[in-house]
Amino acid sequence: MIRRLRREEGGWALVTAIGLLSICMAFAMATLAQVDTQQRESGVSRTKETAFNAAEAALSAQTFTLAQGWPGSAAKAYPVCTQASTDPRCPSTQALQTATSSPDALQGFSWRTEVRDNRAPDTINFYDDTLTQGAAPYDDNKDGRVWVRAQARVGSRTRTLVALVRVEEQPEPMPRAAVISGRLEISNKGNKAIVDGSVSSDPTVQVRCTVQLLDLNPCLGHSLLDGATSTLAALFGLLDSQLKPNVAVQGYAGGDAVTADARARLEKTAQADGTWYATCPTSLPAGRLVWIESGNCTYEANAVVNSESAPGMIVLDNDATLTLNGTLDYHGIIYAPNPNNLTSDRVRVHGNARVFGGVLIDGQGQLEAGSSKVNVTLRLGAYDRVRSYASAGMIQNTWREIVPAS
Repeated sequence: MIRRLRREEGGWALVTAIGLLSICMAFAMATLAQVDTQQRESGVSRTKETAFNAAEAALSAQTFTLAQGWPGSAAKAYPVCTQASTDPRCPSTQALQTATSSPDALQGFSWRTEVRDNRAPDTINFYDDTLTQGAAPYDDNKDGRVWVRAQARVGSRTRTLVALVRVEEQPEPMPRAAVISGRLEISNKGNKAIVDGSVSSDPTVQVRCTVQLLDLNPCLGHSLLDGATSTLAALFGLLDSQLKPNVAVQGYAGGDAVTADARARLEKTAQADGTWYATCPTSLPAGRLVWIESGNCTYEANAVVNSESAPGMIVLDNDATLTLNGTLDYHGIIYAPNPNNLTSDRVRVHGNARVFGGVLIDGQGQLEAGSSKVNVTLRLGAYDRVRSYASAGMIQNTWREIVPAS
Protein backbone atom coordinates (compact mmCIF):
# COMPACT_ATOMS: atom_id res chain seq x y z
CA MET A 1 0.00 0.00 0.00
CA ILE A 2 2.82 2.33 0.81
CA ARG A 3 4.38 1.66 -2.54
CA ARG A 4 0.99 2.24 -4.22
CA LEU A 5 0.44 5.50 -2.36
CA ARG A 6 3.85 6.71 -3.43
CA ARG A 7 2.87 6.14 -7.02
CA GLU A 8 -0.57 7.86 -6.59
CA GLU A 9 -1.04 11.01 -8.71
CA GLY A 10 -4.55 12.08 -7.60
CA GLY A 11 -3.30 15.49 -6.09
CA TRP A 12 -5.41 15.47 -2.95
CA ALA A 13 -2.54 16.76 -0.85
CA LEU A 14 -2.10 19.74 -3.18
CA VAL A 15 -5.81 20.54 -3.03
CA THR A 16 -5.71 20.37 0.73
CA ALA A 17 -2.62 22.58 0.86
CA ILE A 18 -4.17 25.13 -1.50
CA GLY A 19 -7.33 25.14 0.58
CA LEU A 20 -5.42 25.75 3.77
CA LEU A 21 -3.34 28.44 2.07
CA SER A 22 -6.48 30.18 0.78
CA ILE A 23 -7.96 30.22 4.26
CA CYS A 24 -4.74 31.70 5.63
CA MET A 25 -4.63 34.28 2.86
CA ALA A 26 -8.26 35.25 3.51
CA PHE A 27 -7.47 35.84 7.16
CA ALA A 28 -4.35 37.77 6.15
CA MET A 29 -6.22 39.95 3.68
CA ALA A 30 -8.93 40.70 6.24
CA THR A 31 -6.30 41.61 8.77
CA LEU A 32 -4.47 43.77 6.21
CA ALA A 33 -7.71 45.53 5.29
CA GLN A 34 -8.42 46.17 8.96
CA VAL A 35 -4.93 47.53 9.52
CA ASP A 36 -5.18 49.68 6.38
CA THR A 37 -8.52 51.10 7.52
CA GLN A 38 -7.10 51.87 10.93
CA GLN A 39 -4.08 53.55 9.35
CA ARG A 40 -6.30 55.65 7.09
CA GLU A 41 -8.48 56.66 10.03
CA SER A 42 -5.36 57.51 11.97
CA GLY A 43 -4.17 59.65 9.06
CA VAL A 44 -7.57 61.36 8.80
CA SER A 45 -7.54 62.03 12.53
CA ARG A 46 -4.00 63.39 12.32
CA THR A 47 -4.94 65.59 9.35
CA LYS A 48 -8.00 66.93 11.16
CA GLU A 49 -5.89 67.65 14.24
CA THR A 50 -3.25 69.34 12.13
CA ALA A 51 -5.89 71.51 10.46
CA PHE A 52 -7.28 72.42 13.87
CA ASN A 53 -3.84 73.29 15.20
CA ALA A 54 -3.11 75.39 12.13
CA ALA A 55 -6.41 77.29 12.48
CA GLU A 56 -5.73 77.87 16.16
CA ALA A 57 -2.21 79.11 15.38
CA ALA A 58 -3.59 81.47 12.74
CA LEU A 59 -6.19 82.79 15.19
CA SER A 60 -3.54 83.43 17.84
CA ALA A 61 -1.17 85.05 15.34
CA GLN A 62 -3.88 87.39 14.03
CA THR A 63 -4.83 88.33 17.59
CA PHE A 64 -1.19 89.17 18.29
CA THR A 65 -1.03 91.53 15.31
CA LEU A 66 -4.21 93.24 16.53
CA ALA A 67 -2.37 93.96 19.77
CA GLN A 68 0.35 95.70 17.76
CA GLY A 69 -2.03 97.80 15.66
CA TRP A 70 -5.67 98.07 16.60
CA PRO A 71 -8.02 98.75 13.62
CA GLY A 72 -9.86 101.67 15.15
CA SER A 73 -10.76 103.34 11.86
CA ALA A 74 -11.40 102.57 8.19
CA ALA A 75 -7.85 103.72 7.41
CA LYS A 76 -6.56 100.86 9.58
CA ALA A 77 -8.92 98.18 8.20
CA TYR A 78 -7.42 94.69 8.11
CA PRO A 79 -7.17 92.72 4.87
CA VAL A 80 -8.37 89.16 4.36
CA CYS A 81 -5.15 87.22 4.92
CA THR A 82 -4.06 84.01 3.17
CA GLN A 83 -0.78 82.17 2.62
CA ALA A 84 -0.21 84.45 -0.41
CA SER A 85 -0.55 87.69 1.60
CA THR A 86 2.43 90.00 2.04
CA ASP A 87 0.78 92.52 4.39
CA PRO A 88 2.85 92.65 7.62
CA ARG A 89 -0.39 92.49 9.63
CA CYS A 90 -1.06 88.98 8.30
CA PRO A 91 0.28 85.82 9.98
CA SER A 92 3.35 84.14 8.51
CA THR A 93 2.84 80.78 6.81
CA GLN A 94 6.27 79.62 7.94
CA ALA A 95 5.48 80.54 11.53
CA LEU A 96 2.16 78.68 11.34
CA GLN A 97 3.89 75.57 9.95
CA THR A 98 6.36 75.69 12.80
CA ALA A 99 3.58 76.17 15.35
CA THR A 100 1.64 73.09 14.19
CA SER A 101 4.69 70.77 14.47
CA SER A 102 3.22 68.28 12.00
CA PRO A 103 4.65 66.69 8.82
CA ASP A 104 1.26 67.28 7.16
CA ALA A 105 1.63 71.04 7.59
CA LEU A 106 5.22 70.99 6.40
CA GLN A 107 4.04 69.40 3.14
CA GLY A 108 1.77 72.38 2.57
CA PHE A 109 -1.62 73.65 3.68
CA SER A 110 -3.90 76.63 3.09
CA TRP A 111 -5.22 79.11 5.63
CA ARG A 112 -7.29 82.27 5.84
CA THR A 113 -7.97 84.89 8.52
CA GLU A 114 -10.51 87.72 8.64
CA VAL A 115 -11.20 90.60 11.04
CA ARG A 116 -14.81 91.78 11.27
CA ASP A 117 -16.62 94.27 13.48
CA ASN A 118 -19.14 92.95 15.99
CA ARG A 119 -21.77 95.34 14.73
CA ALA A 120 -24.71 95.65 17.09
CA PRO A 121 -27.20 94.21 17.57
CA ASP A 122 -26.72 91.26 15.21
CA THR A 123 -23.33 89.91 16.24
CA ILE A 124 -22.22 91.98 19.17
CA ASN A 125 -21.65 88.86 21.27
CA PHE A 126 -22.39 85.98 18.86
CA TYR A 127 -20.64 85.09 15.62
CA ASP A 128 -22.59 83.98 12.58
CA ASP A 129 -20.98 83.64 9.13
CA THR A 130 -24.03 84.96 7.30
CA LEU A 131 -24.36 88.07 9.46
CA THR A 132 -20.73 88.83 10.21
CA GLN A 133 -19.18 88.45 6.77
CA GLY A 134 -20.69 91.76 5.66
CA ALA A 135 -19.37 93.71 8.66
CA ALA A 136 -16.55 96.24 8.37
CA PRO A 137 -12.97 94.89 8.68
CA TYR A 138 -12.25 97.28 11.56
CA ASP A 139 -13.80 98.44 14.84
CA ASP A 140 -16.61 100.36 13.18
CA ASN A 141 -18.88 100.67 16.22
CA LYS A 142 -15.96 101.86 18.41
CA ASP A 143 -16.62 99.42 21.25
CA GLY A 144 -13.05 98.08 21.31
CA ARG A 145 -14.05 94.61 20.04
CA VAL A 146 -13.77 92.73 16.74
CA TRP A 147 -14.33 89.16 15.59
CA VAL A 148 -11.38 87.16 14.27
CA ARG A 149 -12.14 84.18 12.02
CA ALA A 150 -9.35 81.71 11.20
CA GLN A 151 -9.65 78.78 8.81
CA ALA A 152 -7.07 76.14 7.84
CA ARG A 153 -7.24 73.26 5.35
CA VAL A 154 -4.87 70.30 5.45
CA GLY A 155 -5.49 67.62 2.84
CA SER A 156 -9.26 67.32 2.56
CA ARG A 157 -9.93 68.52 6.11
CA THR A 158 -10.98 72.09 6.97
CA ARG A 159 -11.32 73.54 10.47
CA THR A 160 -12.66 77.00 11.30
CA LEU A 161 -12.28 78.87 14.59
CA VAL A 162 -13.62 82.25 15.73
CA ALA A 163 -13.09 84.45 18.78
CA LEU A 164 -14.12 87.92 19.93
CA VAL A 165 -10.99 90.01 20.54
CA ARG A 166 -10.97 93.02 22.83
CA VAL A 167 -8.37 95.78 22.98
CA GLU A 168 -7.13 96.60 26.46
CA GLU A 169 -6.78 100.27 27.38
CA GLN A 170 -4.12 101.70 29.64
CA PRO A 171 -4.74 104.85 31.72
CA GLU A 172 -2.07 107.49 31.16
CA PRO A 173 -1.47 109.43 34.39
CA MET A 174 -0.60 113.10 34.28
CA PRO A 175 -0.66 116.03 36.70
CA ARG A 176 -4.10 117.56 37.16
CA ALA A 177 -4.46 121.31 37.05
CA ALA A 178 -6.34 123.89 35.08
CA VAL A 179 -3.02 125.14 33.65
CA ILE A 180 0.57 123.87 33.79
CA SER A 181 2.96 125.72 31.49
CA GLY A 182 6.23 127.58 31.29
CA ARG A 183 4.41 130.90 31.47
CA LEU A 184 0.89 132.29 31.53
CA GLU A 185 -0.09 135.52 29.83
CA ILE A 186 -3.51 137.01 30.47
CA SER A 187 -4.42 139.53 27.79
CA ASN A 188 -7.56 140.72 29.56
CA LYS A 189 -6.92 143.18 32.37
CA GLY A 190 -10.51 143.26 33.59
CA ASN A 191 -11.74 142.24 37.01
CA LYS A 192 -12.99 138.80 35.97
CA ALA A 193 -11.97 135.16 36.26
CA ILE A 194 -10.00 133.80 33.30
CA VAL A 195 -8.85 130.44 34.72
CA ASP A 196 -11.13 128.45 37.04
CA GLY A 197 -9.72 125.53 39.00
CA SER A 198 -12.15 125.64 41.89
CA VAL A 199 -13.16 121.95 41.58
CA SER A 200 -9.74 120.89 42.91
CA SER A 201 -7.76 121.64 46.04
CA ASP A 202 -4.55 121.66 43.95
CA PRO A 203 -3.11 124.96 42.63
CA THR A 204 -5.17 126.44 39.81
CA VAL A 205 -2.12 127.46 37.77
CA GLN A 206 1.44 126.12 37.90
CA VAL A 207 4.21 127.79 35.89
CA ARG A 208 7.89 126.94 35.56
CA CYS A 209 9.03 130.55 35.50
CA THR A 210 9.34 132.85 38.49
CA VAL A 211 8.23 136.47 38.59
CA GLN A 212 11.17 138.84 38.10
CA LEU A 213 10.85 142.55 38.71
CA LEU A 214 12.40 143.63 35.41
CA ASP A 215 11.35 140.67 33.24
CA LEU A 216 9.71 141.96 30.05
CA ASN A 217 8.13 138.56 29.34
CA PRO A 218 4.98 137.55 31.18
CA CYS A 219 5.34 134.89 33.83
CA LEU A 220 2.05 134.95 35.63
CA GLY A 221 -0.32 137.58 34.29
CA HIS A 222 0.50 140.52 31.98
CA SER A 223 3.71 141.59 30.29
CA LEU A 224 5.39 144.86 31.27
CA LEU A 225 5.04 146.03 27.68
CA ASP A 226 1.25 145.75 27.96
CA GLY A 227 0.58 146.78 31.52
CA ALA A 228 3.62 148.56 32.89
CA THR A 229 2.84 147.39 36.42
CA SER A 230 1.84 143.78 35.78
CA THR A 231 5.00 142.28 37.26
CA LEU A 232 4.50 144.22 40.45
CA ALA A 233 0.86 143.17 40.41
CA ALA A 234 1.88 139.54 40.17
CA LEU A 235 4.47 139.98 42.91
CA PHE A 236 1.90 141.47 45.26
CA GLY A 237 -0.92 139.06 44.40
CA LEU A 238 -3.12 141.50 42.52
CA LEU A 239 -4.37 138.79 40.09
CA ASP A 240 -6.90 137.47 42.60
CA SER A 241 -9.88 138.17 40.37
CA GLN A 242 -8.41 136.41 37.31
CA LEU A 243 -7.51 133.09 38.94
CA LYS A 244 -10.28 131.21 40.72
CA PRO A 245 -9.20 130.45 43.35
CA ASN A 246 -6.04 132.55 43.44
CA VAL A 247 -3.68 129.60 44.01
CA ALA A 248 -0.69 129.67 41.68
CA VAL A 249 2.71 127.97 41.90
CA GLN A 250 5.83 129.50 40.38
CA GLY A 251 9.03 127.58 39.70
CA TYR A 252 7.09 124.39 38.96
CA ALA A 253 9.61 121.52 38.71
CA GLY A 254 7.30 118.60 37.96
CA GLY A 255 8.87 117.82 34.59
CA ASP A 256 6.97 116.83 31.47
CA ALA A 257 3.27 116.23 31.92
CA VAL A 258 3.46 112.97 29.93
CA THR A 259 6.44 110.61 29.75
CA ALA A 260 8.10 109.77 26.43
CA ASP A 261 6.77 106.19 26.56
CA ALA A 262 3.24 107.42 27.23
CA ARG A 263 3.48 109.91 24.36
CA ALA A 264 4.51 107.09 22.02
CA ARG A 265 1.49 105.04 23.13
CA LEU A 266 -0.84 108.00 22.68
CA GLU A 267 0.46 108.68 19.17
CA LYS A 268 0.04 105.03 18.23
CA THR A 269 -3.52 105.12 19.56
CA ALA A 270 -4.36 108.23 17.52
CA GLN A 271 -2.97 106.52 14.42
CA ALA A 272 -5.11 103.45 15.09
CA ASP A 273 -8.23 105.60 15.52
CA GLY A 274 -7.55 107.61 12.37
CA THR A 275 -7.21 110.88 14.33
CA TRP A 276 -3.50 111.49 13.65
CA TYR A 277 -2.89 114.55 11.46
CA ALA A 278 0.37 115.61 9.84
CA THR A 279 -0.85 119.21 9.91
CA CYS A 280 -3.91 121.22 10.94
CA PRO A 281 -7.25 119.63 9.96
CA THR A 282 -9.78 121.95 8.34
CA SER A 283 -11.91 122.04 11.51
CA LEU A 284 -11.16 121.16 15.10
CA PRO A 285 -11.85 117.41 15.19
CA ALA A 286 -13.80 115.70 17.91
CA GLY A 287 -12.63 112.44 19.45
CA ARG A 288 -11.10 111.08 22.55
CA LEU A 289 -7.56 111.53 21.19
CA VAL A 290 -6.42 113.87 18.40
CA TRP A 291 -2.75 114.16 17.44
CA ILE A 292 -1.53 117.15 15.37
CA GLU A 293 2.06 116.75 14.23
CA SER A 294 2.76 120.32 13.08
CA GLY A 295 1.20 123.59 11.97
CA ASN A 296 -0.23 126.78 13.43
CA CYS A 297 -3.84 125.73 13.86
CA THR A 298 -6.50 128.41 14.31
CA TYR A 299 -10.19 127.68 14.73
CA GLU A 300 -13.02 130.18 15.09
CA ALA A 301 -16.52 128.83 15.18
CA ASN A 302 -19.75 128.65 17.07
CA ALA A 303 -19.39 124.98 17.94
CA VAL A 304 -19.06 122.50 20.79
CA VAL A 305 -16.38 119.84 20.37
CA ASN A 306 -16.86 116.68 22.48
CA SER A 307 -18.96 116.83 25.65
CA GLU A 308 -18.56 116.87 29.40
CA SER A 309 -19.49 113.18 29.59
CA ALA A 310 -17.17 112.25 26.70
CA PRO A 311 -14.21 114.67 26.72
CA GLY A 312 -11.15 114.23 24.52
CA MET A 313 -7.51 115.19 24.26
CA ILE A 314 -5.49 117.17 21.70
CA VAL A 315 -1.73 116.64 21.48
CA LEU A 316 0.27 119.37 19.70
CA ASP A 317 3.56 117.73 18.77
CA ASN A 318 6.80 119.38 17.61
CA ASP A 319 6.20 123.11 16.95
CA ALA A 320 2.42 122.87 16.48
CA THR A 321 0.31 125.62 18.03
CA LEU A 322 -3.42 125.94 18.68
CA THR A 323 -5.56 129.08 18.75
CA LEU A 324 -9.24 128.97 19.69
CA ASN A 325 -11.45 131.96 18.90
CA GLY A 326 -15.12 132.78 18.52
CA THR A 327 -17.56 130.88 20.69
CA LEU A 328 -15.89 127.52 20.34
CA ASP A 329 -16.15 125.21 23.38
CA TYR A 330 -13.68 122.34 23.66
CA HIS A 331 -14.23 119.60 26.24
CA GLY A 332 -10.94 117.86 27.02
CA ILE A 333 -7.22 118.26 27.63
CA ILE A 334 -4.93 120.31 25.38
CA TYR A 335 -1.33 119.11 25.69
CA ALA A 336 1.77 120.53 24.00
CA PRO A 337 4.95 118.44 24.58
CA ASN A 338 7.02 121.36 23.21
CA PRO A 339 10.10 119.19 22.43
CA ASN A 340 12.11 122.19 21.18
CA ASN A 341 11.43 124.08 24.44
CA LEU A 342 10.08 127.15 22.67
CA THR A 343 9.11 130.10 24.87
CA SER A 344 6.41 131.49 22.57
CA ASP A 345 2.67 130.84 22.78
CA ARG A 346 1.86 127.19 22.20
CA VAL A 347 -1.85 127.57 23.03
CA ARG A 348 -4.07 130.65 22.78
CA VAL A 349 -7.67 130.88 23.96
CA HIS A 350 -9.33 134.14 22.94
CA GLY A 351 -12.70 135.68 22.34
CA ASN A 352 -15.46 133.68 23.97
CA ALA A 353 -13.72 130.35 23.36
CA ARG A 354 -13.58 128.00 26.34
CA VAL A 355 -11.67 124.89 27.34
CA PHE A 356 -13.37 122.57 29.81
CA GLY A 357 -10.61 120.26 31.02
CA GLY A 358 -7.07 121.63 31.23
CA VAL A 359 -4.10 123.01 29.33
CA LEU A 360 -0.68 121.39 29.81
CA ILE A 361 2.45 122.77 28.12
CA ASP A 362 5.91 121.30 28.69
CA GLY A 363 9.10 123.33 28.95
CA GLN A 364 8.97 127.11 28.74
CA GLY A 365 6.04 127.22 26.32
CA GLN A 366 3.36 129.77 27.08
CA LEU A 367 -0.42 129.82 27.35
CA GLU A 368 -2.15 133.05 26.38
CA ALA A 369 -5.71 133.52 27.60
CA GLY A 370 -8.12 136.39 28.08
CA SER A 371 -11.70 137.06 27.05
CA SER A 372 -15.05 138.25 28.27
CA LYS A 373 -15.54 135.07 30.27
CA VAL A 374 -13.62 132.14 31.79
CA ASN A 375 -11.30 130.66 29.14
CA VAL A 376 -10.09 127.55 30.98
CA THR A 377 -12.19 125.60 33.46
CA LEU A 378 -10.74 122.56 35.18
CA ARG A 379 -12.64 119.29 34.68
CA LEU A 380 -11.03 116.37 36.48
CA GLY A 381 -13.12 113.86 34.52
CA ALA A 382 -11.26 114.82 31.36
CA TYR A 383 -8.03 113.52 32.89
CA ASP A 384 -9.72 110.23 33.81
CA ARG A 385 -10.51 109.61 30.13
CA VAL A 386 -6.92 109.82 28.87
CA ARG A 387 -6.10 106.27 27.81
CA SER A 388 -4.00 104.49 25.21
CA TYR A 389 -4.23 101.08 23.56
CA ALA A 390 -2.05 98.56 25.39
CA SER A 391 -2.71 95.02 24.12
CA ALA A 392 -5.47 92.83 22.72
CA GLY A 393 -6.73 89.43 23.77
CA MET A 394 -9.55 86.95 23.25
CA ILE A 395 -12.61 87.35 25.44
CA GLN A 396 -13.26 84.29 27.54
CA ASN A 397 -16.03 81.95 26.34
CA THR A 398 -16.20 83.48 22.85
CA TRP A 399 -13.64 81.09 21.31
CA ARG A 400 -15.30 78.23 19.45
CA GLU A 401 -15.17 76.05 16.33
CA ILE A 402 -17.82 76.61 13.70
CA VAL A 403 -19.02 74.83 10.57
CA PRO A 404 -18.50 77.46 7.86
CA ALA A 405 -21.30 78.42 5.53
CA SER A 406 -19.03 77.86 2.54
